[in-house]
This record gives sequence, structure tokens and C-alpha cells, in this order.
Amino acid sequence: MDINKIKEQFNHVAQKYDSHRKCFIPCFDDFYKNSVSLLKFYRSNFYNIVDLGAGTGLLTMEIYKLYNNAYFTLIDISKDMLEIAKERFNGLNNFEFIENNYVEDIPVKGCDLICSALSIHHLENEDKKILYKNIFRKLDQGGCFINLDQFIGTSKEINQLYNEWWYNYINQSGIREDEKLAWNERKKLDKENTIKETIKLLEESGFKDVECIYSFMKFGVILAIKK
Repeated sequence: MDINKIKEQFNHVAQKYDSHRKCFIPCFDDFYKNSVSLLKFYRSNFYNIVDLGAGTGLLTMEIYKLYNNAYFTLIDISKDMLEIAKERFNGLNNFEFIENNYVEDIPVKGCDLICSALSIHHLENEDKKILYKNIFRKLDQGGCFINLDQFIGTSKEINQLYNEWWYNYINQSGIREDEKLAWNERKKLDKENTIKETIKLLEESGFKDVECIYSFMKFGVILAIKK
């Protein structure tokens, strides 16, 4: 994983990141809001929540709406993205922001919810294996991991169909050409797995209950519970 390249790309787009999300994610509300709302039916309270690759805090905000009494730790390698997250949660004293490579370490103890959105697909498989084992170790019993991410289709043909549909959606979204080019540069960093491969990696890391709770073409949400 070229950590410096990833950091550079996301620092570059930090200021415009949020405003472009719906241009690049056709299922934005289902992805960020409705799928995450399932957590409330699993546990009425989480107390120590960690967001890996938190960026500007988009996912954290949706979880904060569900669990506003929890303590939140946002971890990201991009200082510029975290600065925007700090502005988003300005005035709240239950937030911590850490500039860090979460593959090397998750510097938090006693987590009961670890979450991530559109970050882990940038990692090589070996890094994913290390990360998933670390996530399992960091979670308390009964805790869970929810990953909103980008996946590859189970066949080249299906994945090509997904990509063509997706590119067509983006082309019609009103996004500027230079912004689309910047997105294409970030996309070169992708190391996607299929949903099935991801579930298998999580099970090998120790999770017994793992399920894809939402899927729309390239986008999926996987929930893993530590028992």
C-alpha cells in the first residue's frame, strides 16, 4: 500500500469531498443512513466507537445521530480530512481525532463498535488480513464491526457492467471534468475484493456472525459481530 500516495490524494480533495459524495455514490442515503440504522436494533447503546479512515466524518455523523452519548475516535492518515471532521463536530467534548495509519495500529482500547466507510478497499490483501485481526482483538465481546465499502463483482463481465453503469451515472451527475479526473486518479489506488472474499477474511479473523446487510452494484455494507 502506497500510504503517501493515498494521503496526498485525499488531502488534495478534502475541501470538496463532502459536496461530491452524491455525485459518486448513487445509493448515498441507503448506504450511509439506512444500512447503518440497523445497528440500533442490535444494541441500544455503544459506548466507545472508532471510525477507521474517518475522513471528514460523514459516517461518524450518521452513527452519532444514533448514539450521541458515545465516545468517538476518528482515525485517518489525511490531516486535511480530519480538520474538516473537527469543524463538523466542533463544540462536542466526546470526540477525539487521530492522524494515524490504522493498519499499523488502532490506538484505542475497549471498543464496542468499529466502523469504516470507503477506506479499506485501498488496502492490499495482506494489510486487510492484519487489519481484520486487529479489529477483532480490539473489540469487546458483543461488539461489532460495520464496513461500508466498494467491492468488485464476482465475474469480470458483471463487474464491467457495474462500472459502465456507474461511470454513466457520474457523467450525468453534473460533476466537473477536473473533479472526475481527480476521482479517476484516486480510483487507481483501489484494491477491491468481492463481498464473499471479504466475509471469508473476516471469518478467518475470528468473527462468527458475518453478513452482507446491504448491496447495490459496487457498494456493500458488511456487519461482523464478535461473540
